Amino acid sequence: MEQFERILENFNDIGTERNFTYEDREKNKILAIIAYLLPILFFLPYLNDKNSEYTRFHANQSLTWLVVLIGLGIVFKIVSFIPIIGFILAYLLYPCCVLAIDAGFAYGCMYGKAYKLPFIGDAIKAF
Repeated sequence: MEQFERILENFNDIGTERNFTYEDREKNKILAIIAYLLPILFFLPYLNDKNSEYTRFHANQSLTWLVVLIGLGIVFKIVSFIPIIGFILAYLLYPCCVLAIDAGFAYGCMYGKAYKLPFIGDAIKAF
């Protein structure tokens, strides 16, 4: 578990995390986890508490994750037409990567962390 935490800490935004209050995290963490596990529900944390830094951050990251999943889904669907390698990439590698990233986000929500997607974590500032 320590190694998992060390890897995730590379994606933590300490400055944003400092703005999260304990009460805010405890009140909204379940909805934030649901928003990551079912990215189509990215708006749930924001609807629960519009004034919360915690819910805005996780709603934005969940929306970013949804956009990335749609893009990667299209790419891997095209790659799946390549006979053997395409099958391995599209039907084995893609789901494993998605589950690993979802697990990282859910873990971060549980402990009040501010994990961002690498490279594009700052891309969407919708709320």
